Amino acid sequence: MNDKTDKADHADNVPSISLPLSFQQIRLVAQDELVRRMEPVKMLKEESTELYRIIKDSETGEHYLHYAVFHIHVAGGGAEEEYHHLLPLEHDDVISMALGADYMEYPHQWDRSYLRNGPHEGFVWYDPSGATEEEASYAETEAYIREQLLAFRRQGNHGEEEVKRLFEAMDNHLPRIE
Repeated sequence: MNDKTDKADHADNVPSISLPLSFQQIRLVAQDELVRRMEPVKMLKEESTELYRIIKDSETGEHYLHYAVFHIHVAGGGAEEEYHHLLPLEHDDVISMALGADYMEYPHQWDRSYLRNGPHEGFVWYDPSGATEEEASYAETEAYIREQLLAFRRQGNHGEEEVKRLFEAMDNHLPRIE
């Protein structure tokens, strides 16, 4: 017999199984898929406006701290809105929280990537450490622009050349877009 034929026949007879994919490996997690796979483990706090609970991915066994906040959007005609956040948990965290230890409060203690409601009925990963660096840069730029505008107003001379110099100075201070 031919070796290539034997290998091909053998490959056809071997059952293939697809392993469950961790949500941590998916950029946009469909809400339907998330709801299908999540099992409640323990309610940690439940109030009319928010909840904390431990949930488990039924396919991978991974645990998450689920934080949800509910409110009525008055400007939006009284529509109820929900925001959901899922922080991946280490095994030791799951055990300690299940036994009564304090849970990590959102947003102050959520210092690593987590899933949150996103566009198109899905959840996206958000990294708070990256946002902090950007926010600091934007805050510095905002303060600089405010300072320049106030100084310009106090100066009193608002001719075309002065406005041009003001915009050039502010433009040179803006964060570079890569």
